[in-house]
Amino acid sequence: MSLRYALLGIISKKPVTGYDVVRIFKQQMVYFWNSTHSQIYTELHKMEKDNLIEHELVIQGTSPNKKIYSLTDSGKKDLIRWAIEEPLKQTKIKDEFLIKTTIFPVLSVTEINTLLDEVIEREERILKMTKQWKDHFVSQKENDTGTMLTVEYGIRYSEMYLEWCKWAKQYINEKE
Repeated sequence: MSLRYALLGIISKKPVTGYDVVRIFKQQMVYFWNSTHSQIYTELHKMEKDNLIEHELVIQGTSPNKKIYSLTDSGKKDLIRWAIEEPLKQTKIKDEFLIKTTIFPVLSVTEINTLLDEVIEREERILKMTKQWKDHFVSQKENDTGTMLTVEYGIRYSEMYLEWCKWAKQYINEKE
């Protein structure tokens, strides 16, 4: 159900297209929530059916028509109710790489280092992109505290993950 509220939160800031919702979701929530393109559009459809959002159809001549979604009063009330009244659930980490680390005893040091190097490369790329996105966001002089807090979380998370991977490599190689 949190996908619904993540999407309502995005739409609550300003009217957006479905494409914008997907883009913003992928940029801003990648560190703490994931969802597929089809899940997002399915949820948008359900939210509209539940009168939480509505759309304005924009006819675009030669380009495909687009829907611009906005929050209804009912959607705003439900979003606020959820934020204030719903208890927070315990945080869960769902990281496939951590499952792979549990089988390190059956892998060679070379194989382990290869896996760690792949994760390091991925996190360095994500960290670079997130810092660039943050710089762009700050340069636009947007005053969105929630976005600033989540992008900073993403930066710190990637930095922590990188530090842990480098420590793990050192630990594995020193044990050898």
